[in-house]
Amino acid sequence: MTALKLLKSEPTGVVFADPAKPDYQVRFKTTNAPKGLNGVQVQNYATEIIITDNNSVTLGSVSAQDAISVRLRVSGTAQSGARLDDIIAALASQLPSWVAEGVLKGFAPTTTPIVPV
Repeated sequence: MTALKLLKSEPTGVVFADPAKPDYQVRFKTTNAPKGLNGVQVQNYATEIIITDNNSVTLGSVSAQDAISVRLRVSGTAQSGARLDDIIAALASQLPSWVAEGVLKGFAPTTTPIVPV
């Protein structure tokens, strides 16, 4: 695996890219806004990790570049950080099963989602 390098800084985050294949990029973007919880004002943070790439595919005898992307969006207050950590860990543990079961091609998962502790 190749380590990515910082490509640019943006007002809401940073973008990394592969110097040998600059189409492969990983963007980290975070915004925040006030949120009320039972009348108490807190900051809500929305973070996105967005991975984009161009993938070479062959369709019969035609070659093409397929623009692909993977996006993870997490939103919550700092006070919910531990619960968000648990949910993300549970998701990460189940993703390989769901990919193997064809979920990314429209099939329903056979591995049912779990409730993180």
